[in-house]
Amino acid sequence: MIYNVTYRYQTNYTKGVLEMRKFSMILMVAALGFVTAACGGGTTAGTAAKPAEPAAATASSGSSGSAKESTVEQIKKRGKLIIATSGNFRPITFMNEQGQIAGLDIEIGNAIADKLGVKAEFVPGNLAGLIPGMNAGKFDLVMSGLTMTDDRKKAIDFSDKYLSDGAVAVVKKDNTTVKDVQHLQGLVAGVIGGSGTHSIIKELGGYKELKEYPGHAEALTDLKAGRIEVYTAGNIAAMDYIKNDKSEIPLKIVGEQYAIKDIGVGIRKNEDELKSIINSVIAEKKKDGSLDKLIAKWIGTPAK
Repeated sequence: MIYNVTYRYQTNYTKGVLEMRKFSMILMVAALGFVTAACGGGTTAGTAAKPAEPAAATASSGSSGSAKESTVEQIKKRGKLIIATSGNFRPITFMNEQGQIAGLDIEIGNAIADKLGVKAEFVPGNLAGLIPGMNAGKFDLVMSGLTMTDDRKKAIDFSDKYLSDGAVAVVKKDNTTVKDVQHLQGLVAGVIGGSGTHSIIKELGGYKELKEYPGHAEALTDLKAGRIEVYTAGNIAAMDYIKNDKSEIPLKIVGEQYAIKDIGVGIRKNEDELKSIINSVIAEKKKDGSLDKLIAKWIGTPAK
């Protein structure tokens, strides 16, 4: 009887030891699997995928792309120079009656593309988004009567100047209240958002309200309808509109030009090779007189 009790005790003890060893082995295998997974061994379902490379790290239409390939080399390889423009700033850049983009900047842009041995592709868009778009690599250049304001110089580089322009006030012909662009106290004024004139008017202040527009035509429509009392714009575009306007509500420019600034081609920072090529085109056109002919063709006699 004693023997049987002892035997059962030993048997149960042996089974317990075996069960404990079996349980320990299971824990060891589980731990080993956890360590392997933590060390990144292999890609399995449920594991987070490696984040995609940001767009700026890949060769885009306008970005510098590969460190071995300059922007100029990319443009030549691509076969086209991508230029952002507003397309609604006549006579600098606008859509003509044939639905084609035309204007002074378009002709200069085509000359730059010719120098590079490629075609120019003009991409119209709201002026306020052109510089950010270029800096994001969507475009190679910005050409839209781009004045060299201090804020823009912080964000981009400019070519040598090829034109100048100043801000003016445009009102209905029977308006006798507005004297010039510097005195907008108590008035509802309009301006193209993101333009050089926009920066000037915000700095001057004094207006009751400043409404922003995507383009020249929209602002002048509101001026004629009485939704704004004065439109502040670059002198070149204002003169061209008034000269070609055939509506029953005539407009006029009042006062003198204010804050005349140089106009150039907008270029991303540190694009020295591309900038040098653009400057060579502008210098050649100044030297042979063709720039003056283009200005006379499209504008007449702008600010020098």
